[in-house]
Amino acid sequence: MSPFVLETARLTLDQPTDADVDAIARYCVEPVFERFMLTPWPYRREDAVGFVNGYVPDGWADDSEWTWAIRGRGTAPLLGVVGVRRKGGMVGYWLGAEFRGRGILPEALAAVINAVFARTDLDRVRWECTYGNVASMRVASKTGFRFTGAQTGLLPNRDGSPIHAWTGELLRTDDRSEKDGWPEAEVAQEEVPTSWSSRP
Repeated sequence: MSPFVLETARLTLDQPTDADVDAIARYCVEPVFERFMLTPWPYRREDAVGFVNGYVPDGWADDSEWTWAIRGRGTAPLLGVVGVRRKGGMVGYWLGAEFRGRGILPEALAAVINAVFARTDLDRVRWECTYGNVASMRVASKTGFRFTGAQTGLLPNRDGSPIHAWTGELLRTDDRSEKDGWPEAEVAQEEVPTSWSSRP
């Protein structure tokens, strides 16, 4: 699959480049990445280089994973990353700390979901995050996912151990309205970056 650009009212989703390496490295050393993400830890600049020059283009080349940099529309600075694993339709996303709370991730994720349903025959997309990752849960809820439970996640932890996860799905035939049945946010009060990301 050749990479393609997505645009929304406020955002441009395109390919991470070498110019984004320092921003990725800066964002991914935040302690919440250790707790809630599957990114390498401790995170080093060479991890960001490998993400931009290996992980992302390799995923596009073999059509296993589509990954985009999130940017303000028409501007260059990297705000975060969003992606989807083609097998099973698992989505993931994160934002740099200073860009959270602006509705960016639901907007970006909706564009990715639209692209998945337009360009593949997948009948659903899936989401999961480490139990307690309230920020990721809110993004999934706002994007129209249905909560499917607290259970062992499909994606293992860094060390291969299972992750106790919140999970959800959005069917091709679903509307995008917020659904009932999500855990109360009071379960975990911390604001954290989001779910598994296309792994930097």
